[in-house]
Amino acid sequence: MKNNNSISKKAIGIMNPLVGIVLALLVLIIVLAIFRTASPMLTFGFGMNAHLGDLKGRFRIEAFDNMNEGPIFAMFFAEWCGHCKRAKPEFKKLMDSYNGNVKVMLIDAEAAENKDLVQSQNVKGFPTIRYYPNGFSSKPVEYEGGRDFKSFMNYLKSLEGTM
Repeated sequence: MKNNNSISKKAIGIMNPLVGIVLALLVLIIVLAIFRTASPMLTFGFGMNAHLGDLKGRFRIEAFDNMNEGPIFAMFFAEWCGHCKRAKPEFKKLMDSYNGNVKVMLIDAEAAENKDLVQSQNVKGFPTIRYYPNGFSSKPVEYEGGRDFKSFMNYLKSLEGTM
């Protein structure tokens, strides 16, 4: 006599590997969605960070082996700042198109993972745009030029002659 109360393996999908793959992908998507809202930066705690980039469009990984070496042009911003809202898209264009020797970084000053950096750099106002000749450990030069792509690019080109 057949037991109708038992659940067959086929009914719950254990026999079908496609169900397992779909469930694994759903879990991965949920984890990435949660992680993305928390932070776009991974901090490993031993001088190495990875920026995951924009998960909505392209996926780009930038590894900063040691942020205390090499020249850096950085913009510290806050999402609520009106000046930042205008300058940020211009700075992003610079990040996407500049391919010289200076690391160009856009840093969310309110993000938890950037708290120590923002504090160590004594960032008080927004946007704060600085050039660090030899990483964040070097004395910064305050950028006082225009807040548009062309001005940012011209500034970086003027620096290339001094390196």
